[in-house]
Amino acid sequence: RFTMTDATAFLKKYRQEHLAGLPGVVKSLDVNGLSSAIQAYQRSVLDERDRKLDRDMHEQYRPLSADYIVSLPAAPERELSQWTETGLAAIRTGEVAVVILAGGQGTRLGFDHPKGMFDIGLPSHRTLFQLHIERLRRVIELAGGDKGCVPLAIMTSDATHDETEAYLRENAYFGLEEDSVICFKQGMLPCFSDDGKLLPASQDSLSMAPDGNGGIYRAMVAQGVIERLKAKGVQFLHVFAVDNALSKVADPLFLGCCIAKEADCGAKVVAKASASERVGVLCESDDGVQLVEYSELGSDMAEKTDETGSLLYNAANICVHFFSINFVEAVNEAEPVFHIARKRIPYFSAETNSIVEPESPNGIKLEAFIFDSFSLSENFVAAVVLREEEFAPVKNADSAETDCPATARAALDKLHRTWLERAGATVDGDGVCEVSPLRSYAGENLEEFAGKEIKASTTVQ
Repeated sequence: RFTMTDATAFLKKYRQEHLAGLPGVVKSLDVNGLSSAIQAYQRSVLDERDRKLDRDMHEQYRPLSADYIVSLPAAPERELSQWTETGLAAIRTGEVAVVILAGGQGTRLGFDHPKGMFDIGLPSHRTLFQLHIERLRRVIELAGGDKGCVPLAIMTSDATHDETEAYLRENAYFGLEEDSVICFKQGMLPCFSDDGKLLPASQDSLSMAPDGNGGIYRAMVAQGVIERLKAKGVQFLHVFAVDNALSKVADPLFLGCCIAKEADCGAKVVAKASASERVGVLCESDDGVQLVEYSELGSDMAEKTDETGSLLYNAANICVHFFSINFVEAVNEAEPVFHIARKRIPYFSAETNSIVEPESPNGIKLEAFIFDSFSLSENFVAAVVLREEEFAPVKNADSAETDCPATARAALDKLHRTWLERAGATVDGDGVCEVSPLRSYAGENLEEFAGKEIKASTTVQ
């Protein structure tokens, strides 16, 4: 049994004696969890120090070699057909599950609800969740699979879990079978002050924060999601972020390519919009494939070109991934990597018996990133795709004029106009042209509109 004596010894060992005056906190201490978190904090601080000391990134990272890269737009038609059929077969036979990273709220959008519930302003007023789920339904139909043959797992957080489950239930899971949808929470980690002290949130609790999208591996294993998927026969996962309005859900071409190449891990990448675009890029190191953030890469490396004038560091990450089930289990067994994020963190002051709202960053949150696992891959695939067809993030309010609902609507409008015009239709007007995801997944099934005029600001059903 954990006694106050044990608590005192624990606090002293980890230099957290400031909590001794908060008996409610002490009484609820999760010793094992906190020991791991404090050790993770200490490793992360050392890792950050080492990165700052190692300024010569040219020695550490190299451009991703051609051995890893597959350009899907440039692939021969025969391979495209074979990979697509391989992916459709895996979908049809229940070997694929989809995982949506949906732990965040739409705070930057002025929307205090799960971001997946956000309406980006299409004529149909479809939310991000509805867009993704209906695309999944359509690709299952194209594969000839049963309604529930592709399980959908949604990673939520403490802040979004209950509301997400209620929203899906109220909307009848947008046509999916209820037992094929699994919601699970990402993990939580304690917050620290700049000098490594655990921050209390109240007299009885510590300040906690989500552990980042890299928490997916431990969460899926710890909460039994992987076991449930394995019991259904799932071997492969297609994982993406909820805020990408153009994500090709359970993309059979990407899945088939990774399966055919016997990859354990894969990622979709796009060419950078410019050398200065603030995105992470895939690189190569002695430890394998790694993602390097723009701030770490530096402008000198970001601007380097080859003999044709193309950027050397040009494989921009869009958070669309392929994992084998075995890979997820292997990553779960490895020691996690956490990054330091300095934030404004409200905390409880025992001296004033009140909550302090800091005006500037005063503490540290630990975050794991999903791409930190790439170096553990034994057979990695980087699939190059077209930005205009597959990447329209919704992160900011329209006032930012980038990665916002307006830019996502424009991308969808342009893509859907292209589909309809390719089918022989004309689109009249300047409003957003929307094709229902239940009608077409990637431009197919629009032949009946040949020779017809489609009014903009409407949805082709």
